[in-house]
Amino acid sequence: MSPVLHFYVRPSGHEGAASGHTRRKLQGKLPELQGVETELCYNVNWTAEALPSAEEMKKLMWLFGCPLVLDDVARESWLLSGSSDLLLEVGPRLNFSTPTSTNIVSVCHAAGLGPVDRVETTRRYRLSVWL
Repeated sequence: MSPVLHFYVRPSGHEGAASGHTRRKLQGKLPELQGVETELCYNVNWTAEALPSAEEMKKLMWLFGCPLVLDDVARESWLLSGSSDLLLEVGPRLNFSTPTSTNIVSVCHAAGLGPVDRVETTRRYRLSVWL
């Protein structure tokens, strides 16, 4: 079975505004909600027998990052949840390949990353609540 590699992208400035909007919408249903943080996760199906080399990993992290922001992609999540936090991940079903995946795979192949055969993007939410 092929490993799935995860690349977590730190939210940029405009996503902070979106998090505020999401928090306001959710507080009507969940008054205990104190904050919402988000990040993107690129789930990469890697078909090679070996894990990516350092050069391939560098290319993957460059492809998923913003060229104007340094170190915005990591292999570990930015969202560290506490005991009263809820971590949600929202995205497509893994048995259905999206058009976005097809486009990202084409870009990966053009960059010389042939072992990538699927990339699905999910959005992760950390909901901080008062107990």
